[in-house]
Amino acid sequence: MLERTSAEQWFTGLTLLTLMVLAAAIVLVTTNHTVGRNARSAFLGNLIALTLIVAADWINIVAAHGISEMRTFQIVSTSFTFAVAPILPVIIANTIFPERYARVVLVVLAIHAVFELCNIFYPLVFSVDATNAYSRGSLYWVYMCSYCISSVYLTVESIKASTTYQAASTVSVVTILLCMLGGVAIQVSNPGLRMSWPAVVIAVVLYFQFYTEMTLRTDALTMLLNRHGYEEFLAHPPLPCTIVLIDVDNFKQVNDTYGHAYGDVALRTLARVVRKRFGNAGLCYRIGGDEFAVIVTKKDDDIESLIATLYNAVSAERAADAQLPGISVGFARADAGSSIRDVIKQADSAMYENKRARKARAAV
Repeated sequence: MLERTSAEQWFTGLTLLTLMVLAAAIVLVTTNHTVGRNARSAFLGNLIALTLIVAADWINIVAAHGISEMRTFQIVSTSFTFAVAPILPVIIANTIFPERYARVVLVVLAIHAVFELCNIFYPLVFSVDATNAYSRGSLYWVYMCSYCISSVYLTVESIKASTTYQAASTVSVVTILLCMLGGVAIQVSNPGLRMSWPAVVIAVVLYFQFYTEMTLRTDALTMLLNRHGYEEFLAHPPLPCTIVLIDVDNFKQVNDTYGHAYGDVALRTLARVVRKRFGNAGLCYRIGGDEFAVIVTKKDDDIESLIATLYNAVSAERAADAQLPGISVGFARADAGSSIRDVIKQADSAMYENKRARKARAAV
């Protein structure tokens, strides 16, 4: 009896700590206005659902243990937990990174949810005996596979987003997934160590932090890294590297002539071209209203060839859209011992010299 009491006390303490973390996370998400409203709502919904799940889990394991009158509560609450849990990671993924397959995934999980709810009447996934003692059923693996697959789905979508946002770290996403799966694996191997939901809560909180960091470093209009990320990176640049500065030609005139809405379209188009041509060579930033920068960190890249392909790509876009402005480019190399600010000045001077030369050729 003493051993069981100690286990219950340990689980009660872990549950209280988990609920306190959830309460703090709910406050942080509610008061965080860095991320968009839809993403905030998705995280908040997940945290509220996890609060109910963790509380119900404690009631079933500690408060209602051995109380036959609570048998129906345990069956219903556990069935709803198994039905809803795999949907939560997918809701986050589809809110933050909308995909064309999102509805298909949700439909599959909805079918799984119906299957889990059937366990209320047909105990295949788990069973609860007359004394309110829980045990896994022959199809428990269906629930575990569904939850792991949905978590992997969120991870895959996040990794795909990291190739779009550049601010996202693939290592961070994988580490968060391993944290969650580790807790699940501990509980699966030893049901007495109920670590799955605390691990899931930690993973959701870490993922919110990951997404917030990604948002803070990303320019919302162009999806390139922003000025904050640029300044932070330049504080400790990996030398040697090459600084490439890109300025949009006559952008004020474009805004005045075609309107700011088209100006935004033009910036997104040019940013996409910059990212496509330089994304594999370094980090791409929007550092001003009509200014982009690329920090090329690969030593073996031919900068002049990359710039030539960039000009060709912009020319192709302008052939399809005559209103699209051109660009001027300058670059300078930073070696060990170089002053990064002096290198930026050199790149800036080269860019303006290129702009003057292009204007002179256009006037001839």
